[in-house]
Amino acid sequence: MDKTHEIMQKVRRIELRARRLAATSFSGEYRSGFRGQGLDFDDFREYTPGDDPRFIDWKVTARTGTPYVRKFHEEREQVLLLAVDASGSMRYAGPQSEDTKLEYAAQIAAVLAYSAALNGDKAGLLLYGNGEHSYLPPAKGTQQCLRIVREILSAVNGKGDDSFAHVAKEILHTQHKRTMLVLMSDFLYSADKLAMGQLAFRHDIIPVRINDTVELELPEAGVVNLMDPETGQQVCIDLGIPSLRAAHTKALHSHYSQWDNLLNQLGIDHLTLHTDEDYLPPLRRLFKHRSRLIVR
Repeated sequence: MDKTHEIMQKVRRIELRARRLAATSFSGEYRSGFRGQGLDFDDFREYTPGDDPRFIDWKVTARTGTPYVRKFHEEREQVLLLAVDASGSMRYAGPQSEDTKLEYAAQIAAVLAYSAALNGDKAGLLLYGNGEHSYLPPAKGTQQCLRIVREILSAVNGKGDDSFAHVAKEILHTQHKRTMLVLMSDFLYSADKLAMGQLAFRHDIIPVRINDTVELELPEAGVVNLMDPETGQQVCIDLGIPSLRAAHTKALHSHYSQWDNLLNQLGIDHLTLHTDEDYLPPLRRLFKHRSRLIVR
């Protein structure tokens, strides 16, 4: 089957399910999950007792001789940016998984993007981890949703993981207004507290870690040839050796513990998903949890 035709079939299948889920199962959670609703400047008015002194405009006050405060109105339009890791490791699919980690990320991205469209919000995409970043500026509408899914599924399998600092720099450079930033990756790159802290200061971040169960717990499969999907390097190992499998599991869990500890220290909501599970229930729980913590 032609590669383009295959991709479009996947796009269509994901689109149909995402439209239905966004309309019936997730749109409300999406909207209530926004934190830090934006405020736009409206006008000035004279200060009255009880006004927040932080909003006093001292230039206008000095010019008129009367205290004035700035008025704001809530900015209803929000921006969603989906930052998706398209590195080689995201192309993996274990025998129990129907989709690669990247295809699984595309499904989540579709539901979030269609939820944004239903709420009149903009959605954009940053693809990283495949040599060059691919940026789709935030825009409204269902056509934007289709473009996002198509871009993810057709991402070129290039080089390995970027440094997270590089990814954070790109996001900070392109997003000047506060944004709901959903990071989807297997997070196999090093934890970077400084870069994540800079993003969390400017934006509302939700890291979504996508794993495949086989990667976490290697099977007792005897002698096998394994290939690093990001470097192409191959190695022959004996998975029948219990200590080897245990060392792999320990190293991987230690790596993810570093990420979990970092995110907990920064107070960032995060989610871990596996490609052999339905992503919608845990995603809904996370957004409901966020809505309960938001002070209206």
